[in-house]
Amino acid sequence: MRTVIFLLGFACALFFFSLAAPILVGFAHGEDQHALRLAVMASTGAFIAVLAMTASFGYRHVVTPTRLIVSMVFVWLGLGLIGTLPFLLVLDLSFEKALFESISGLTTTGATTFATRETLPQSILFWRLQLEWIGGFLTLASLFLVLSPLAIGGLPRRAMASEWSMDRNAARDAGFQHLKRYVPMLGYYLAASVIVFFLFVASGADSLGAAHLTMTSIATGGFNPYDDDLASRFGISSMAIMAAVLMISATSLFWQRYDLFSPFRVIRQNSEAWWVVMTVTALTGLYLLAFRGLNAFSGEGNVAIVLVESFFAAASVVATSGHEPRPGIIALVPEILIFPVAFVGAAVFSTASGLKMHRLGAMLVQSFRELNLLIYPSSVIPTRIANVEYSERTIVESWPVVLLTLAMLALSVFALAGGPGNFEAALLAGMALLLNAGPLYEAYIPVAASADLWPEFRDFNSVERLIACIVMLLGRLEFVAVFAILNLRYWLSR
Repeated sequence: MRTVIFLLGFACALFFFSLAAPILVGFAHGEDQHALRLAVMASTGAFIAVLAMTASFGYRHVVTPTRLIVSMVFVWLGLGLIGTLPFLLVLDLSFEKALFESISGLTTTGATTFATRETLPQSILFWRLQLEWIGGFLTLASLFLVLSPLAIGGLPRRAMASEWSMDRNAARDAGFQHLKRYVPMLGYYLAASVIVFFLFVASGADSLGAAHLTMTSIATGGFNPYDDDLASRFGISSMAIMAAVLMISATSLFWQRYDLFSPFRVIRQNSEAWWVVMTVTALTGLYLLAFRGLNAFSGEGNVAIVLVESFFAAASVVATSGHEPRPGIIALVPEILIFPVAFVGAAVFSTASGLKMHRLGAMLVQSFRELNLLIYPSSVIPTRIANVEYSERTIVESWPVVLLTLAMLALSVFALAGGPGNFEAALLAGMALLLNAGPLYEAYIPVAASADLWPEFRDFNSVERLIACIVMLLGRLEFVAVFAILNLRYWLSR
């Protein structure tokens, strides 16, 4: 477990160091007392994390697939618990509320218990959004450096994925070698964030607002730090840029880091990205039809606004963000169409949640093969769809992910149905939390609905919030990886 502690200590140290940004925001807005509390907490936590890493320096760390998976799950759990500390110290929230906000931010779910957000300290609002930004990077790191090299849950094994040493007699420390592989990805993530930030500034947003939009859009998060809607706070140019960033983030083209010098080849060869774009385009058309039914195209300048809002809503749904420019936009299309689209999600190497289109393609290939074998039992059927070749392992391992997802959805709905609200509310809440798209649930709350009929997230009781935290984490992590570490034989052999 020393290797796991070493990797966990490294992640926690970076997590505490990242509090420097909210601390600076606090000092800039005259929140000296809050900033000092965060500074003491950050320095103490960073010291303990570095101390834990230092204690393992005398040992050579051997990185194995099992240790990587265990480290990944422990990092998500550990950072989720640490993320509660600023809420507890500054806002004096109860533990389950602070944990709900921390897990919701880290998993980019966007669900919140805050009723009035602009009355909160700016340092805490920045931290809440920064959690989403960190969660986006953590998602990419988990996919690229842990799950994809192992091809867990039907994920494609990347040819350019870094390999690790499993030889206990190797001269080099595999732990340090593995940590070095996060540096280029973090650099590209920061570079993309800086570019998006300046795009928002150029569109007319102030620096703090541009930072808010950057952190939530680059990670396909769903937290709105303002009490009013985004369209009334920012102009149409900012909304168009945010919609484009959500869509591009959902295609994973940002993160094809080894082909950044030939971006057109990446776009041309990434069939999954084209399917994401086509899905966003088709959903945009549905929203345009819904707007047309409301006669929203009448009036000067309304055409551009309707186009941007339709594109924004479509990109937000496919990216499992849940953001909407104005209340009621997403609900223009019935939930029976929106939630299945969010359930599929976007590209497999993106920060979006959901089943992912790559797995959907693998299941379609398997379905077509079985149907063809009924007609031509002796035929040889290719494992291709849309110019994408699927391996047998990808096809076989995609189905357990679907079954586990449906099982977790059923359990979450059953758990939430015991509280206030009807069955439909529990079903949509369970799906929104599992898909890490909390605002989608709030988008379909009926007008003037009571808390007994359709509760908001802040109306959940303590048990329901804890259940929601578990569902959000499982929705972000790969189910196969989580259930793999529950193997009693492995833990009994430690």
